[in-house]
Amino acid sequence: MQAIYTRTFRVKDDMLGKAMEIGQGLAKVRKKYYPKHQVYFSFQIGGDPRTIRETLIGTMFEDDNFEADQKMSADKKYQNLQKQLKKVAVEGTIQDEIRYIFSE
Repeated sequence: MQAIYTRTFRVKDDMLGKAMEIGQGLAKVRKKYYPKHQVYFSFQIGGDPRTIRETLIGTMFEDDNFEADQKMSADKKYQNLQKQLKKVAVEGTIQDEIRYIFSE
């Protein structure tokens, strides 16, 4: 079943540019392991512009998704980007959400 996964987090005041670079790198890694999924990193205009959102749209918890997730988690580039992300994100602000799509 198709789903939309989002992870939203706040970025430290002077780190938006660096967070955007990291997001671009993470998007490339995700696309490598989830080539059929749509992958987006975005930031908000208005409100709190230092909020970054990762969005992944595609099948979840099916087929070879578990294997792809294991391979991606073991990828050294992915691990390095995650470490960099910890340096720019405000701790305690991560919010995850998965929504299943029932109409197409």
